[in-house]
Amino acid sequence: MKAIPFDRSVLKVNQTILMTCIAGAYFAGVFWRPAVAALPALALMMLAGAASPRTNLPRLLYARVLKPRHLVRPRVVEEDPAPHRFAQLVGGVFLAAASVAALLGAVGIAWILGWIVAALAFLNFAFDICVGCIMYAQLVRIGLFPLRRRPETT
Repeated sequence: MKAIPFDRSVLKVNQTILMTCIAGAYFAGVFWRPAVAALPALALMMLAGAASPRTNLPRLLYARVLKPRHLVRPRVVEEDPAPHRFAQLVGGVFLAAASVAALLGAVGIAWILGWIVAALAFLNFAFDICVGCIMYAQLVRIGLFPLRRRPETT
């Protein structure tokens, strides 16, 4: 893909939802065990967002609620959104694995996987370090993902 105008504020909204819901569900789960149900809900949100970026929940929340009310400012940059979609897919897979672990009764493993996603979301939110994007770049570098660019003409 090529670089296109990309609003990074959508990423920040997504990361905020992840961090808040995972932490909230974890602490609620101390008193109310079904709070672990947040993990499959977040997995679905992440996987659906990776499959269809235009209709993902954080984007809709940002575009229809937060941006029009000037609660979040746009941060538009020119970049390829593919690495961010890949990172979202990886997070969704981790949360799906956490959901399966919870269904199998391994709630501790489920929360460990959930906290890994929350920690990586925080890393990107606070420091703009996208581990999934780094993974994507390495996969392109070793040839597992094709990077579609036009050859340079001289």
